[in-house]
Amino acid sequence: MTALRRALLWSALIATPGCDKPPPPAPAPAAVQLAPTPTPPPPSPVAKPVIPAAPPVEEHAPVAESHASKTSAACLAKTAGTGGVRATEVHRWVDAAGITHYSDQAPTSAVSGHRVLEVKGVPPVEVEASGYDVSLPSGLEQRAIVDALAVQRVFHEALGIDAPADMKLRIVFVGDAGAYSKLVGGGVLGASTGAYVPPLHTIYVRMQGDDELAFSILRHEITHALIHEEVGNLPVPLNEGLAEYFRRYRVAGMGGEIDVAADRAALLGSAPEGDGSDALVELLAHAGPEFYAEDRDRRYVRAYALVAVLMRGAEGTAALHEVLARQRADPCVPVPVETLLDTYYPGGLAALTADWTAFLRDPAAQIRTY
Repeated sequence: MTALRRALLWSALIATPGCDKPPPPAPAPAAVQLAPTPTPPPPSPVAKPVIPAAPPVEEHAPVAESHASKTSAACLAKTAGTGGVRATEVHRWVDAAGITHYSDQAPTSAVSGHRVLEVKGVPPVEVEASGYDVSLPSGLEQRAIVDALAVQRVFHEALGIDAPADMKLRIVFVGDAGAYSKLVGGGVLGASTGAYVPPLHTIYVRMQGDDELAFSILRHEITHALIHEEVGNLPVPLNEGLAEYFRRYRVAGMGGEIDVAADRAALLGSAPEGDGSDALVELLAHAGPEFYAEDRDRRYVRAYALVAVLMRGAEGTAALHEVLARQRADPCVPVPVETLLDTYYPGGLAALTADWTAFLRDPAAQIRTY
């Protein structure tokens, strides 16, 4: 173990506060770091709904847990009550253009192949969508519900984490960068393309020139919402790694897939030097707002790679389950990820470091399907 790794690990172990105090700074809601997209032509004027701005925050200050809490349960966003996990119905049909649709609502016009699927173990998601200064993408609410259900299924079936009961989300698409920055509270969030604000139970997405890109940002933020709803104040590297993993999740029916090879160039460019141990310790040490400082793009890719390695087999998902379950048991205080992975990943942190480094240097040319 290098001196840097020992120092960081010791520092993390002695600095953990208890839940009887206000929770420590939580990670800023996700800012999906993507290449700038061309500014689209001004949209046709539409009525602007009255939408409350996010609570004001300073540069790099988190809003994820901006509300003080006296109990562990208060550290969770919890948009709904205790409906419990149950079966829900999803309608499937094909429209006149040959496009297959999935929704929690039955079709309202003549369609073909309409049937009802029962999805067990996943509660319904209620989505309230609006456009601040843009027209909404076609089928936004239906698409958001299907994406949220698909991500929930992976959490439930692969990671053993039950979905929140009757989760309710507001989704607001914003066209103007200045208006978006004001709505999310400015600061580091103002330069992002998406943000989830738990006190408002709202996801803000800055509209992109490509609807599919906008939906990938939405999946990123839906993942953050699920984590804040049911897991807690997960350390930023895993929080962002999971969000980036599911941003790449291409939903197909009640399943989906992740094309690992699609990010080969970015993964190769983020590969560490040497044996990778210092790089992994450095990544896990950025457990707060400093994750979003200089060189954050590489941290996003490395965090995604870490989750991709953990998610590719039963042993890795079992280790990730332990981290999430421990966080869920005490949602206020971020868990010591490095220690838990060292304990539960086969071969410990040394083996995980070797697997992570190998993955970055030679990404798997495969599609992970659920």
